[in-house]
Amino acid sequence: MREWSDNAAGDRVSIKPPDLPDHWRSPGDVVWEDPDVAAHRRVRWRRVALAVLAVLLVLALLVGTQFDLAAIHYRGGNDALEAHSYSRAAREFAAARVLGFSYRDARSLEEQARHGAAAEGALREQAVALRAAVVAQLEKAGARLAAGDAHGVLSALRAIEQDDLRATLTTSETVQQSADALAVDLDAASRRALGNAQWSRAGRFAAAFLALEPSSKQAVALRSRARTGEDLSVKLGEATDAARHGKWRAALRIALAVLARQKGFPGAAAVVADARDALAPEPAPVATQPVQPAQPATGGSATTAAPQPPPP
Repeated sequence: MREWSDNAAGDRVSIKPPDLPDHWRSPGDVVWEDPDVAAHRRVRWRRVALAVLAVLLVLALLVGTQFDLAAIHYRGGNDALEAHSYSRAAREFAAARVLGFSYRDARSLEEQARHGAAAEGALREQAVALRAAVVAQLEKAGARLAAGDAHGVLSALRAIEQDDLRATLTTSETVQQSADALAVDLDAASRRALGNAQWSRAGRFAAAFLALEPSSKQAVALRSRARTGEDLSVKLGEATDAARHGKWRAALRIALAVLARQKGFPGAAAVVADARDALAPEPAPVATQPVQPAQPATGGSATTAAPQPPPP
């Protein structure tokens, strides 16, 4: 904007306005404002700014806390994965979230953990079914033992896989106690059978005992005694057959061998006694003196002297 003015000579000349500061405004353009209202406005804006700042600080604190919690859950999920605790790992990774978003690769790890948990559940169901099958076989063996069925006891226990039996006994104290009680009963039944010379029966009970406790030295010893009894019983049968056919020397030799292997083996002493009686030499006949004939009397009457009584 230019302004014109007349100089002393009467000529019109242009007057250039002076340069003004940037913040300067024309008094006509200035809008008057009450100082109190302006002060209140400034206070209000300060409060709004402080409130916004406080909200931002709270949000920052909440987000930071969520980050920390997410990191804790993330580490817990990884630890659970390493321990093959898939259900816990899935829960930890599901909780590792910040503002609704997964922390790092927690989402993919959660899926992996859920697949593992599903497989773990299937294995758990399989273990429950396996335990039920083992318990059923143990109960069947106990019932057969109560009935005195040695073959049935052995068949029931041999139907259990050793790995399944060990796994069930390890995880269930109740089943372990039942198995221990059954082992005690089998030990007693085998010993009774041995005492009654029922070698085959004793061997079956011992074999069942060994199927239940493969590392039991008692079961091994009982089975060994039963096998020895069976072998000696067969030998004694050979001795009896030899005696029946009159082969007493063979019968005596076999019976003595049986007694040498096991002193007091039932029936062996009787065979030895019979063989010795049969092999004993027959007694020599007793010699008898000939009877002298009576001599006839010669001349006169012979008188027979009467026997004198013994002196007092």
